[in-house]
Amino acid sequence: MNIKQTFCPVCGASEYKILFHDHNRRDNIDCSGIYVQCEECSLVYLRERPPWEEIVRFYSSVDDGLTANAGRADAEELRRQAERPVPKWKRVLRKVRFRPHSWPLESVQPGSKRLLDLGCGSGAKLFEFAERGYDIWGIDVGEDAIRLSKELLPQGHFSQGELQETNLPDGHFDYIRIDNALEHVPNPEEVIRECRRLLSGGGQLMVYVPHGRSLSMRFMKGNSISAWIPFHLQLFTRKSLRRLLEEAGFSDIRIHEYNPTSWLPLSIMQWRNQKQPTVKYDHPCWLTLACYPIGWLAAKVHLAEELVGVGTKDRIEF
Repeated sequence: MNIKQTFCPVCGASEYKILFHDHNRRDNIDCSGIYVQCEECSLVYLRERPPWEEIVRFYSSVDDGLTANAGRADAEELRRQAERPVPKWKRVLRKVRFRPHSWPLESVQPGSKRLLDLGCGSGAKLFEFAERGYDIWGIDVGEDAIRLSKELLPQGHFSQGELQETNLPDGHFDYIRIDNALEHVPNPEEVIRECRRLLSGGGQLMVYVPHGRSLSMRFMKGNSISAWIPFHLQLFTRKSLRRLLEEAGFSDIRIHEYNPTSWLPLSIMQWRNQKQPTVKYDHPCWLTLACYPIGWLAAKVHLAEELVGVGTKDRIEF
């Protein structure tokens, strides 16, 4: 049984417009719903959704075909991938290309700064931060994901559950990252306020979310890789993401737009194979290359596939 979301999870408004009906396309889950857009803050959210407890069970499913379960990977293979030398061409590209998923970029004295990743998944994305000296912390609702994170980064601090259950002290972290996880939680406003409490003065929050009015969402609708029922409960716009950070008390808020190179090709493959029983996402390299300039142009006209919000906690609280 699905629950009907009668108000916007960000601003609480009840007025919305219907965007499209959709169903689960990736995981063979019998689930459908309607994506709507809030008339007040422009947030795109899933009106019909399963109870949160049921969604959490999907993240720890033993089903190998369930793509939400980050714990199905192999820790040794992830470690080998992370330890491979970066090719020269990629090192050169990194110097000139916008790389928000590697923020914060600076190296620090080992253990001198704490970095929390909310929705850490397998922990593979945290390997580079550990190498740069950060004290790594991670939280995820998936049991298998936390097990894998501990195997991959035994020096890190990982816990299963929701952020509000951790009872971490005020001002404990210098950086908090929410990397494509905020769209999964039913209470984004509560999560962002808790992040602010956990940050030290001058600390930064970095939020990475699918763009609810991206190029693929506007033209492919449910075939966009960002439309993922029942896991993507809400998809942010520039306006709704800024509002969320402002109302939580963050300052120096910046909203960036970014196109992960795989997202448009994955949406195209999902659209191309939509009538097949199982969607196949493998795609040729030429498709990635062809989509690169399209994604770059989309970001220039505010149709990027991903938004990156950065906010700072004031050093002095009044």
